[in-house]
Amino acid sequence: MLYIFVCIIFIIISIFTFRKVGISNPYSKGLFLAIVLSFVAVVCLAQNYTQNLIPEVNDGIGVSNKVAYWIFGEDGWSQEKFRDVFEKSIYFILFLIVLYPVFLVFESKLKK
Repeated sequence: MLYIFVCIIFIIISIFTFRKVGISNPYSKGLFLAIVLSFVAVVCLAQNYTQNLIPEVNDGIGVSNKVAYWIFGEDGWSQEKFRDVFEKSIYFILFLIVLYPVFLVFESKLKK
């Protein structure tokens, strides 16, 4: 949850900074930042999930990288939870990717 909270704060601050500086299309650029940060999370969650599928690697179940640890925290680890969060993160990044052109069109219409 820490990763998600920090990413949301970072994106909001970035959008306000983009608007204040006068950068064109600040919302779509903020959404692009969200896509990049979501991609980092998906890669880390995928690595964590697949590593926990191999019982010979670990003595039990564990979180294999810092980003996955920031997302899961210290409680409720299970292969089902790792898979569920990984799948939800894939759907979320796909939603953001579909939303990106919509933001670009909306911002270009606002300028005209």
